[in-house]
Amino acid sequence: SAALRACDGALLVVDAVEGVMMQTERLIKRALQEQLPIVLVINKVDRLILELKLPPADAYYKLKHTIEEVNACIERHTPNVLVKRPQRISPELGNVAFASAIHGWCFSLGSFATLYASYHNLTSSFDTAEFAKRLWGNAYFDESTRSFRKKPPHPEADRSFVQFILEPLYKIYSHTLGEDAPELTAVLRELGVRVRREDLHLDPKPLLKLVLSKFFGPATGLVDMLVKHVPS
Repeated sequence: SAALRACDGALLVVDAVEGVMMQTERLIKRALQEQLPIVLVINKVDRLILELKLPPADAYYKLKHTIEEVNACIERHTPNVLVKRPQRISPELGNVAFASAIHGWCFSLGSFATLYASYHNLTSSFDTAEFAKRLWGNAYFDESTRSFRKKPPHPEADRSFVQFILEPLYKIYSHTLGEDAPELTAVLRELGVRVRREDLHLDPKPLLKLVLSKFFGPATGLVDMLVKHVPS
């Protein structure tokens, strides 16, 4: 409580598997009483892949449920006297980041959109901010028209977050831990990730951390989120 009074905002970290716990709710309540802006990091996303072994589409729903839990908690504890409209946490608003601290990566939709544009050498006309907004929720990429739509173009279509973010992430985890160097090399080349040949012979865990840190780069998404949503 004393620390929150000296802060400009609250960076809330929630476990991707555990979700909102009793202590999380207490912290949200106290931050709202101090009228602090809240930004969210969903950490340990790797647990959804390695421990729960959820398919990418199910991992999306799990992440979405965690965000909904946080929003419900904010709505429940927002003081009516002080705030007419509760804060809303959502990836497309730029106040949610996804991370795995143990494997050294963190991104927001905005930082991932910038990353995607740089890996695919997209021109300056490519609007990363607009692309980022279409990486969450009921947004589907239609290959035939090269555009996004709110309804799936075919029954097997995945949401854009699954297609552009989770599937490449899952591919990195499975091929790095699969210990098949030629196959991993092909996947990394496809994703635009460069590692030294000798690094491919590292043990799986250090190699995984190296590959993921190379893929996501520095945690600019986290810094940008704080700069934008937590006024100094």
